[in-house]
Amino acid sequence: MSVKNESPSKQVSTSSAQGRNLFSRKKKARIGLDAINIRSARITLIPVFLLLFIFLALPMFNSFKLSFSRWGGFGPVESAGWTNYQRLISDPQMHYSSKITIIYAFTVAFFVVAVGVLLAAAVSANVRGHKAMKIIWFFPGIAPPTAVAIFWSSSFQPDSGVVNIFLKRIGLGSNHALLASSHTALFPVMFVGIWSAVGFAFLVILGAVEQIPVSLREAAHVDGANVFQQFTKITLPLIRPILMTIFTLEVIWTFNGFTVVWAMTNGGPADSTSILPILAYKEAFRYGRFGTAAAMAVITGIFLMIVGAIGIRLSRSEQQ
Repeated sequence: MSVKNESPSKQVSTSSAQGRNLFSRKKKARIGLDAINIRSARITLIPVFLLLFIFLALPMFNSFKLSFSRWGGFGPVESAGWTNYQRLISDPQMHYSSKITIIYAFTVAFFVVAVGVLLAAAVSANVRGHKAMKIIWFFPGIAPPTAVAIFWSSSFQPDSGVVNIFLKRIGLGSNHALLASSHTALFPVMFVGIWSAVGFAFLVILGAVEQIPVSLREAAHVDGANVFQQFTKITLPLIRPILMTIFTLEVIWTFNGFTVVWAMTNGGPADSTSILPILAYKEAFRYGRFGTAAAMAVITGIFLMIVGAIGIRLSRSEQQ
């Protein structure tokens, strides 16, 4: 009986071939599993895209189509071409409301970010009551906007309002009708916008601050940097992309804000707080010019898309 011995090189080649076959089978199995997962994910996302199409894409398309039409809410829709846009471009009220809205949105967004940064820095430094601040400052963000507007409208009432009672206590008098004057009405509205939005910004910024390695601050402290220098040289540069993102979101949200302003002032007095959403509402439901209101919404949407694109670009450049 003879035994046939294989050479070592042949044994190595056989093992390599078996390894390649095993790897190939595993790769095919993984590819098949990935294909099944992708197919399942696509099927799962069909209802989501369907809802987005029905409640987002379709209304946007209809609004864009309506902006080139003339419709009073009832009856047939008449084609108007570029008339609605031409009217808005030359309308002094549109110009005034655009200016008011830009001032309102950017001012609120700036102070929301600024106050959020200060609160986050205070909590991160473990100031007294920092645990309670995490809860207290989030309450305004979850309160219903209408309830917030009613509370602050009564608070700003002359004599009986909480704000005027406080002003009287510090010797500034109590007969300040801030919401009744066209020169001052926008300031209380801005204050309420900041107060109700700062909780969200505070929590997001606090999360970003707490992600900064403690070793960086410790090294800066060893090098002789004080708390303010650590904050300006380490904390702010590292959270700047987050700040830019929050600022952009707050501008967009405040720009589209309607409930708080409408519940507090109805856009008055003398249209001093008539931001674009309120002007569009009046154009559609008070004057029956739905085409003009749709054109206003399209213009606002284009402007906010530009703001969003600039914000994303700046945020990415800060990250780099």
